[in-house]
Amino acid sequence: MRAFLSGTNWLLIISLIFGSAALAVLGDSVGSKYGKKRISLFGLRPKHTSRLITAMTGALIAVGVLSVMSIFSQDVRTALFGMKLLRQQMYSLQFQLTQSEQNTTQMRVELAEAAASLDLTGFELDSMRNDKFILEQEKNELEASLKIMREESEQLKREINALKSDAIALNANVLLGQTAFEAGTPREEIIEGLNDLKQQVKLNVLARISNQSFTRLRDIPVEFDESEESALIDSLVSSDMRQYVRALSGANYTLDEKMSITIKLQSGTSIIIYPDASPVYRKFFDASTINKTPEEILHTFLRELRNKAISDGILPEPATNNVGTLDGESFFAAVEELGTIKGGVIISAIASDDIYTEGPVTINIFFEE
Repeated sequence: MRAFLSGTNWLLIISLIFGSAALAVLGDSVGSKYGKKRISLFGLRPKHTSRLITAMTGALIAVGVLSVMSIFSQDVRTALFGMKLLRQQMYSLQFQLTQSEQNTTQMRVELAEAAASLDLTGFELDSMRNDKFILEQEKNELEASLKIMREESEQLKREINALKSDAIALNANVLLGQTAFEAGTPREEIIEGLNDLKQQVKLNVLARISNQSFTRLRDIPVEFDESEESALIDSLVSSDMRQYVRALSGANYTLDEKMSITIKLQSGTSIIIYPDASPVYRKFFDASTINKTPEEILHTFLRELRNKAISDGILPEPATNNVGTLDGESFFAAVEELGTIKGGVIISAIASDDIYTEGPVTINIFFEE
């Protein structure tokens, strides 16, 4: 109540009261004056003229009150002249409020759906994690089982190889010796060369079977097909190109008292595949091979060199698919030199002599940082 009394514009109210009273007295006085003088306005009777003046005075009072209040009060001006606009704004705000409430409701529904979907996603994620854990366990178990199976397989292979080694003294298609004849070689030199090849074959047979049986054998019968040898001599005599001759074991032979080795001879055209001092194979090993040992790098290089030589036309040994051997001293010397090189390296294999179709591939190894 005190706030209401202190906030009221009493000066304005009192001024309006006295102003309205003064206008009313003035209007009444004017009306009475015109009525006594029986003055007529607009052709009206004096009595009606007096009433008109009184009405106009009341209207002036109302206009004055409204004017004064409009001048001194923003709220009155708004109520008189902006009510329609206020209603429109109110309706617009109510519509926006309704829309906002609807949007809020929709967002709450979507939020609830999103929360439910999130819960479902979380459940699925947990399920997937559990499945992943189970799969990893199964994978580890399978890897362990596979490792055991591989070890068992390797053991079986070793045992089978041991049994084969015990049972077979000499495998089939083992290269036991080879020679070559230039075009135009006389028959006598060809026969002499084949006899030398036979002697070489007998020595190799004795050495291989002695190593296999761990006993030193003095002699083993080694047989050659005479008709095959005669036809081969005629072919070599009439050839106008260099020819190679290879002696191979005819079959698998077991170690017994009646063992007799049959040798088959093969021949073919012999051409130079790699001239002396020419590159046979080169390869760059980058720094990514630093985790490999020098032995692994060199084995990889020699394996690729073998494949390259075979693709270039070198005949491999039928039993082992080798094209030549690197003696142990040269191999370990190369490993030692390779171990001193850090980072990338180029390994080159250079022919140490003319290398023909029948091989063997004899090389010197060089390293370039």
